[in-house]
Amino acid sequence: MDAAGLQRAIRAVTRVRVEDKILAYVRDTVAATRSDEGVHLGAGPRGSLALLSAARAQAALRGRDFVTPDDVKELAPAVLAHRVTLAPEAEMEGLDLSAVLQRIFERIEVPR
Repeated sequence: MDAAGLQRAIRAVTRVRVEDKILAYVRDTVAATRSDEGVHLGAGPRGSLALLSAARAQAALRGRDFVTPDDVKELAPAVLAHRVTLAPEAEMEGLDLSAVLQRIFERIEVPR
C-alpha cells in the first residue's frame, strides 16, 4: 500500500459511525474486565479506545459505515488479550480469556 492508499483507508475508518449505545457497550465490556472474578488485572481506557478503533476498522473493511455489537464481540479477545491478566483461580479452572470474555458478554445487554 502506498501513502495515498493509506490515507484513503484512514479516511474510510474515520467516516465509520459509532452510536452512543455502541460506545456504552464498549465501555461496559472493558469495565467488566476490571470487576470479573476471573480477572486479576482488567483493561483500562486505552483498551476501550483500541477496541473501538478496531471495530471501526473492521466495519470499514466489511463495507459498512457503522459499528455493530458483533464487531465489538468478535474483536474483543484479540484486542484485549495483552491488556487482561487472568486470576490464578481462573487459570487453574482451565479458563482462558475467551471463556472469561464470553461470560462477560453474557452479562452485558447487547444494544439494539
